Amino acid sequence: MVRLALLLRRRSEAAHALTLTLRFAGGSTWEKTRRLGEPSHRDDDLRTVAYQLRGAAGLQRGRLTGLTLTGEDLRR
Repeated sequence: MVRLALLLRRRSEAAHALTLTLRFAGGSTWEKTRRLGEPSHRDDDLRTVAYQLRGAAGLQRGRLTGLTLTGEDLRR
């Protein structure tokens, strides 16, 4: 999340949504997108949405093999 925020600031862009993609052992995936109230590249704004996405995944026990957080609907 911090890397994403830094990359967005370097590019003078702001994300209007974040997508969290989780990959599990066995090849299954889970993906969810959540929109921000307004486009942002601030750590705190992106962190809040990233935590909401993680909570929505309902992770308890599982073999997580990959995690990707992507900024969507980028604005300059």
